Amino acid sequence: MRNWLMALCLLSGASSAAGDAPGLSILSIAVNGPRLSVGLDGPVANFIGFEHAPVTPAQTAQLARAVEVLGAGNNLVLTPPEAYCRMDSAAVSPPAYGAASRTGPARLAASWQFLCSSPAALIWIDARVFASFPNTARLATSVVTPSGRKAVVLTPGTTRVLLPRSPARLD
Repeated sequence: MRNWLMALCLLSGASSAAGDAPGLSILSIAVNGPRLSVGLDGPVANFIGFEHAPVTPAQTAQLARAVEVLGAGNNLVLTPPEAYCRMDSAAVSPPAYGAASRTGPARLAASWQFLCSSPAALIWIDARVFASFPNTARLATSVVTPSGRKAVVLTPGTTRVLLPRSPARLD
């Protein structure tokens, strides 16, 4: 499944420069059988409100809170209840401030793996990122499923992406 997520990230790579825009983060979704992989990546300012390394205890707490919320993840990604998806794993890559000065703004990234007992019912994903991270204004979203690919931009007013489905067969 990591290959699917890596392929999705490569497909999103063209958008990574756009991911440096204030308020814009990248959301990657891949479905393969019962596995759902979701990745979120964006400038650290989208998650904590400032771009530099924390210098005060309050800023350090903001970063720790963001990492904690991203690590929990299950409240940031909602699926249809009928799909019976449960989080299998989560990972957060904290910002690397030293390297960021050479490559652009520091970035914060998270990924989540879910197992879905009824993957046929997995017809949408609702990204609840905006409520937890109000500095994120848009999510450039890429989706890859066995039925196809799509790209959409999610906003606080439009948080749900419909997954590509196989066309109905007429027999």
